[in-house]
Amino acid sequence: MKLFGTFEVPQIIVDGADFNGSTNQLVRGSDLSGNADSKKGIVSIWFRMDANNPPAQQRFFQANSGASVSIFLERDTVTGKLVIVATNSSFVTILSMSTVAVYSANAAWRHILASWDMATAGARSIYVNDVADFAVTTFTNDTIDYTQTNFIISDTLTAPFNGCFAEFYFAPGQYLDFSMLANRRRFISANGKPVLLGPTGALPTGVAPLVYQHLADTEAVANFATNRGTGGNFTIGGTLATSSTSPSD
Repeated sequence: MKLFGTFEVPQIIVDGADFNGSTNQLVRGSDLSGNADSKKGIVSIWFRMDANNPPAQQRFFQANSGASVSIFLERDTVTGKLVIVATNSSFVTILSMSTVAVYSANAAWRHILASWDMATAGARSIYVNDVADFAVTTFTNDTIDYTQTNFIISDTLTAPFNGCFAEFYFAPGQYLDFSMLANRRRFISANGKPVLLGPTGALPTGVAPLVYQHLADTEAVANFATNRGTGGNFTIGGTLATSSTSPSD
């Protein structure tokens, strides 16, 4: 039990979903329900990368209309760094930031926590395993074009993810300053484990995110396609497997 403001947030036991790096993805097939363009965003994902090649590029998620992608998070194919890129409505890049460290396949679970507010200078960060790890290339005071015709977790056409996801949280339109320890504790405990986000993922900010893919311990892995947030459910490509390990271990 760790402090969350004046409260304590309990750790939870969760399972993960295993993506095979070829056929597995989650597809929304339409825009996220209630989505809106914004200058703010939060990402929190527990992940385990099981392979680097093929492909070296590993896309965690993207919002797109056809071939036009307005935001994505991936492991970059050239640098091996984790990269977040977002565009405005003209698909001009206004946000580009990455980790400094290189992340390769590893049996260990990792946690990425990131946030941005394009209207506020310096309001951007990436934390990996509760440690600040980011460099900023582009940060322009403009609006991110979140509203697209599709949202995909692991894109089998571009760069399917080979590994596992758990507690997959994406909140466009919301912001928390993760340089503040108390705000990071809303997503990761002091000993590096998942904490309770609430049934809809609303506990960290008081507002449910558009995307919150959660699996309780021993829950059927197909339920990872059920969005506990407000953005609507996904369709599974291929057949997911339950991850052999958990970030709660």
